[in-house]
Formats: sequence, C-alpha cells, structure tokens
Amino acid sequence: MDDVDKRIIAQLQNDGRISVTELADRLPLSLSATSERLRRLLDSGLITGFAATVDPAAVGRMIEALVDVRFGPGGYAPDIDFGGGTLAGVVDAVHLTGRFDMQLRVAARDVAELDGILESLKDDLQAEETNTRLILRNIAGFPRPTPLD
Repeated sequence: MDDVDKRIIAQLQNDGRISVTELADRLPLSLSATSERLRRLLDSGLITGFAATVDPAAVGRMIEALVDVRFGPGGYAPDIDFGGGTLAGVVDAVHLTGRFDMQLRVAARDVAELDGILESLKDDLQAEETNTRLILRNIAGFPRPTPLD
C-alpha cells in the first residue's frame, strides 16, 4: 500500500458513496488508474465493504451505552449471538485484555431495554460483572453502527 492507496482509503472513509470519477478528480489520477487501484484494494481485502451510518435516535434508539463485561471461568464464548432477542440492541462487541473480557456498544430504545440487555448478560450468559457508561454525545467524524429493528 502506497501513499495513493492511503489517499483513496481516506477519501472513501470520509465519503463511501463517492463515485470513482469524483475520487479520481480528488486524487488526481486517471479514471482507469483509480478504478484499478480501487479494485486491487477490494480484491486484497484491505477494503472489506461499504456501510451506511444511521443516527440511533432517528430509529428510536435514544440511549447509547458502553458496557464492559467480565465472565467467570469458562463463561466467555467467542460465538455469542448478539443478533436477536434481548441482545438485539448490541451494535458492536470487542474482546479485550485486562479486567473485562469484552466491551459492548449498545443502542437501546429506553432504560428498560438497556436493563433487559444487562439482565440477559448476567442471567443467560453468566456475566459475573458489568460496568455501564452512558454515551452523552458522539464526536463528529467517527461512524457508529446502529440496529434498525
């Protein structure tokens, strides 16, 4: 990956809907050179996809939180299904080093839904400890995933 590839990636991270023609104009490179470089970045797996960023409040998810989770011995399972049920509000999960095993980003409709997620972590997934922090605001320029259901 050279400086031109880095500039292509930076432009796409800023605007994933940019046309190849506009991208070529911004670099500046020929349309064919830009198309070829973009194809190589996609084929190599360096760019894994494009996504839309959704405002959680616009889809009724008014509360966002970061939840640290610590499991007991043998309690952590890397294949936890966050896609449905009471964990549907989990929009991102990372495995961590340190005191906690994982951190979840949650977008909940209300306090009751957030409480249900926390109860499910403890009751269904045997989390020994959780630490929840409400997100007051997001800093501009950073995308955030949001559940739509």
